[in-house]
Amino acid sequence: MYDVFVISDDVVGEKMAGPGIRAWELSKCLARHFKVVLAIPEYSSASQNSTFFENIPFQVVRYSVDDPALIEKIGQESKIVLFQGYILSKFPSIKELPACMICDLYVPFPLENLFVHKWKVPSLKDREFIHQRDLGVFHDQIIHGDHFLCANARQRDLFVGSLLCLNRINPRYLDENPVLDELISIVPFGISPDPEESEKGNTLRNRVSGLDENSILLIWGGVLSNWFDPVTLIKAVHLAREKDPRIKLFFLSTKHPNPLLPEFDMAGKAVKVSGELGLTGTHVFFNPEWVDYDRRGAYFMEADIGVSIHKVHFETYYSFRTRILDYLKYDLPMICTEGDHLAEFIRGKGLGMSVRPEDEHELAAAILSLAGEKEWREKIKERIRSQKKKFYWERTCEPLIRYCRKALAAGRKKNKRPENGGTFIPALSGRPYSLKGWTKKRFWLLSQKLPLRLSAKIKRLFRF
Repeated sequence: MYDVFVISDDVVGEKMAGPGIRAWELSKCLARHFKVVLAIPEYSSASQNSTFFENIPFQVVRYSVDDPALIEKIGQESKIVLFQGYILSKFPSIKELPACMICDLYVPFPLENLFVHKWKVPSLKDREFIHQRDLGVFHDQIIHGDHFLCANARQRDLFVGSLLCLNRINPRYLDENPVLDELISIVPFGISPDPEESEKGNTLRNRVSGLDENSILLIWGGVLSNWFDPVTLIKAVHLAREKDPRIKLFFLSTKHPNPLLPEFDMAGKAVKVSGELGLTGTHVFFNPEWVDYDRRGAYFMEADIGVSIHKVHFETYYSFRTRILDYLKYDLPMICTEGDHLAEFIRGKGLGMSVRPEDEHELAAAILSLAGEKEWREKIKERIRSQKKKFYWERTCEPLIRYCRKALAAGRKKNKRPENGGTFIPALSGRPYSLKGWTKKRFWLLSQKLPLRLSAKIKRLFRF
């Protein structure tokens, strides 16, 4: 019998992005207090015998979407199930488990996908179909979850609105829990207190041609998703380097570690613009591979400034830019675009500078100011060291640990949901699709989320 069963919807191992990192670190924190098992996708790059999985305080298993028996078995043996992303739609049997269900909503994927598919899917009708499908998955989580996690106060307001619309917040529930702390908790993304030993070492300035000890190195941590704006940043570096040729920009990765995710068009656009301006290899550098989780610190420790530049839109306001946490961990002064939660935190605490969106001239001026003032950067580093402790994983996880203790003490009793018929489900709008069109779109959606081997088998079956 397990206390907590964590299911990651993204790859976990040496190479992993935000959702996988979060599942991994939450499992580590929870394992200090409870018996924990973490399930990861079978297409995670690390093998089961990898040294990455040595000396961890919890069990790790691999699951396959085409074989739900493992998830069902462990779910039956667990008192709490913590899941994220599309897990509930991949394994609908989870809904029937007697365990307490905790849904991690820190990535508001219906918002993100609005921008992912804007460039990948040319037909507006198809995009509306995909969006309605995402809303269906999201509503299913709201209806069946017992407790919900989010990353900041803005996200809490967003999800409280969803909970209210779907009648999860109702007179009966409010009579027992007027402040909603039994329903939703703010659990931000976190950082580890100390760098790993394997992170230390010079990996950039002595290895990458064009970088040296005199370079003022700006680093972009993470992927180049479609909602970011690396093009404005590259143009700003082009302007800034004319006054200070020491300024260099390094993109940590242009490729996502999850093989099922589509390529981001913004990454290709950034490479193209950098080449057209003659910056690639001299002032702008792209790392084509994803850096291992326990080695990425070596890159941040050699940088001088962390950057996160985006356009302002609907997704921005509710986002939680996880790359900012790496900048905090390694005491990097920051330049970011205004509009999101962490930009306000950075500006309010004096941890860097925020600039207006899509203004390459203002951004270039900010880069020159921060690059030219070493003493200023040192003062910012001191302020970062005093602030980053609140983002240590052991601290951000406190609300989750408190809730798990209460849930385990209460047994497997679930939160009171509305009686049958008491939950309002918005109807899908638009004209009905033909059977052929419906099948085609359903298969496209399915193939985006299934393991590559299973997707190929289904494709061959449909062709037959």
